[in-house]
Amino acid sequence: SYAAFEGKQQSFGIKDTIPLPTYEIQIPKPKLLAALKIIAQQQNQKITKKEMAQIAEEQKIITVNAEDENHSQARFASLDKNIIVPLEKQWKFIEVEKIGRNRWIKITQEGIDASEFLI
Repeated sequence: SYAAFEGKQQSFGIKDTIPLPTYEIQIPKPKLLAALKIIAQQQNQKITKKEMAQIAEEQKIITVNAEDENHSQARFASLDKNIIVPLEKQWKFIEVEKIGRNRWIKITQEGIDASEFLI
């Protein structure tokens, strides 16, 4: 038999309630989430910085204002400043590793966890 059906008290000993503090949950800016999504969708969840820069520019995640001869450097600079640094340093969602001559952007476990509920 269940206590509830016998009309017995269900809980004991609550003296008073304590207000819980409110927390503001920070989430990354939409452009950072868009970039994270690109990385998360890659095979092995990693991508070269060069590929990432091209896709990010095509999808208007970064803007590049530069003459043609400096375009590649400007694109890398924009990607670094606006996407890589915040995702790596502030959010810890990615890490960059150098393999041979390429720099690879790789999603971290935190990035995987975050992408599951943010993307």
